[in-house]
Amino acid sequence: MTGKWSTACAIVLPAAALLSAVPASADSTDDAFIAALTKNGIAITDRDAATAMGRSVCDGFDRHEKSSFLAVKLMTRSGLSLKQSSYFVGVSVSAYCPEYVGHTDNSTRWLNPGPPLM
Repeated sequence: MTGKWSTACAIVLPAAALLSAVPASADSTDDAFIAALTKNGIAITDRDAATAMGRSVCDGFDRHEKSSFLAVKLMTRSGLSLKQSSYFVGVSVSAYCPEYVGHTDNSTRWLNPGPPLM
C-alpha cells in the first residue's frame, strides 16, 4: 500500500507545484522597452499593445519599409507626435531588432519645423 501512495505522491506533487507556480515576470526586454518610452514622456496605457506595436516596427523593417514610413504610420495609428513616433521606432529597433540599428533614413526631415524666421 505504501508503494501506491509514494507513486501517487510522485505524480501529484509535481503537478500541484506546476499549477500553483507563480507566473514568470515580464520579459526584461519588454520592461526596458516600456521604461525607455515612459522615461521619454510617452504614456503607455496598454503594455501588451505597446510591445506588440514595437515588434511590428521590426516586421516593417523585415518588409524593407523605411523608418520614416514606419514612424508616420505609427503616428497616424497611435496619436503620437512625429517626434514621439520616431523615438518609438528607434526604441523598438534597439529592443527588438538590433540588427536594424543604423538603417534609419532622414526622409521626414521636411516635416520638422525649422528655426523661427527673424
